[in-house]
This record gives sequence, structure tokens and C-alpha cells, in this order.
Amino acid sequence: MISDLYMDKIRNKDKIKASEITILGGSFNPVHNGHIKMAQTAHEQFGLDNIVFMPNKSTYYKDNEQFVSDAARLEMLRLATEDYDYMTLSDMEIKRGGTTHTIDTVRELLYENEDRTIYFIIGGDSLEWIDKWVEGDKILEFVVLLTAVRGETDIKKSNEIINKLYELYPNADILLLDMDDTPISSSDIRRRVESENAITGLVPQKVEQYILDNKLYWRA
Repeated sequence: MISDLYMDKIRNKDKIKASEITILGGSFNPVHNGHIKMAQTAHEQFGLDNIVFMPNKSTYYKDNEQFVSDAARLEMLRLATEDYDYMTLSDMEIKRGGTTHTIDTVRELLYENEDRTIYFIIGGDSLEWIDKWVEGDKILEFVVLLTAVRGETDIKKSNEIINKLYELYPNADILLLDMDDTPISSSDIRRRVESENAITGLVPQKVEQYILDNKLYWRA
């Protein structure tokens, strides 16, 4: 079972059931330095010390031939986060299986502890569409959004979007993560590996070695 592989780092019960939790979700195919930078910024800027990386189920992307196994993505996350005591990971969405929506995870976390505060990190490009997500209005009601912005132009645009969301959802709580530009994407990393180009500096060193040792994303 995947949830038995990594003990303290996966589904750490004390952290997952804590009264304050920060979720960073995604496919993490693979996790890269941009993801780590978002978690670091949330920790440094807002003092958040329980940041949980939560990969979604790979079958959701079954048409993507470059999608590696759940176990491989979890292992890369373990390697990427093991040197940070405020970062951990959870296989909650993987265990749930099928198509998982953010609101499902929010409800499960609140079911475990109805009084907890949930922070949810999203990229600035997702902020504009957050209210279009499945039950996006409930997400805005139940969680504190942390949105990553890069550069003055992005900050200006994000503030405009936030003001519009506040008009529609007065009880929303949205904070900006002010971080340096990190133009890294998992899809670009996969293309680089497939083309036998270097990915040094784009992913944590341990993750890079794991990808190379296990020949992930290589051309068949």
C-alpha cells in the first residue's frame, strides 16, 4: 500500500489533523523548484509551519502517457521535502481515487477537524478562475487562499481579480504570496528529459537523481 511506504512523511496524523494546515495540490509530475519556492514563501511570509503537498490521482490524467506512477510522484515529493521540517505530504487524494475536486478535499479535512483553518496555495493563473471551479463559492468560503504572484504586473492584475472576488464573495479571504519569478513547469521538465537535456536547477538535486536513476520521462 502506498500509504505505508513513507511513514512520517505521508499522512502524518499529527500534521494532517492539526488545527491549521496549508495545502499545496497538483500533479507534481514532477515536483520542481517552483513548487518548493511557493511553500518556502508561505512559510517565510506568513509563518505557516504545516505545509502539506497533496498530489492528485494519476488516473485523472490517464490519456497522458508521460504521467508516472503515484508511488514515483510520492517518492519525488518525499525527496524534495525531507530537508524541511515544515513540509510534509499526503496521499489523501490518491487514496480517494477517481476524479478529485478541491472541494472534496476541503470537506474531508473539515470533517476531521471542523474548527481548523485551511490555507490553500494556488498559482496566480488559477486565481482568475477559482470561482468557476466545482463549488468554487464554497472553496472561497471555507479556505484562506494564498496566491503566488510574480512581478509588479502580476501583483496589479491579481489585486484587480481579488477586488472583484471580494465584491462577489465578501467573506472570502485571499492573501498574496510575493515571490520571485520562477518560470519552471513540469511539462517543460518532462520535455527536457525526453530530449536528453539537463534539468539541473529546475528540480531539487535529489529529485533530479531519482528521475535519472529510474529513467522517468525518457523516450521509449
